[in-house]
Amino acid sequence: MTDTLSYVLKTSINQILGATRSTLRKGEEHARTLGVEDSVMLAARLYPDMLPLSRQVQIACDNAARGAARLAGLDMPSFPDTETTFQELMSRCEAALAFVNATDDASINANELETLQIPLGPQTVPMQGRQYLTSFVLANVLFHATMTYGLLRHQGVVLGKRDFLVPD
Repeated sequence: MTDTLSYVLKTSINQILGATRSTLRKGEEHARTLGVEDSVMLAARLYPDMLPLSRQVQIACDNAARGAARLAGLDMPSFPDTETTFQELMSRCEAALAFVNATDDASINANELETLQIPLGPQTVPMQGRQYLTSFVLANVLFHATMTYGLLRHQGVVLGKRDFLVPD
């Protein structure tokens, strides 16, 4: 038996965003212990031209929810980028997870072999649903979740591989 597209989407996103939410919780605890404002930690970047930690979380959530919407043939959800605290970013993870989990499995699975038109900057790239999920959606969510983990770790948050892999 092969896994369905909806199974791969939902199990992967639940693990990745669930673990991201958990690392944010540890980041918040670390900030409280040090007496550091959330805004200081959430502005962290590895290089000046890099997006800050808060934006990494927002993009991971956007890719998950928009990917689910596109695969299910739904309108794109809108999540305004207004988060300025760890709590707000954890809530954004929860909102994205709720959206992904509420998408209809049959609608997602129906688009596995359908060619979708994926906007990439000024271009539109055709991708089959399964290619879009595995090489675009999951790759982007993992990239931004990894950056979130790395930025928190760089600021001294005690995190290990298990924190990245296993949601609380």
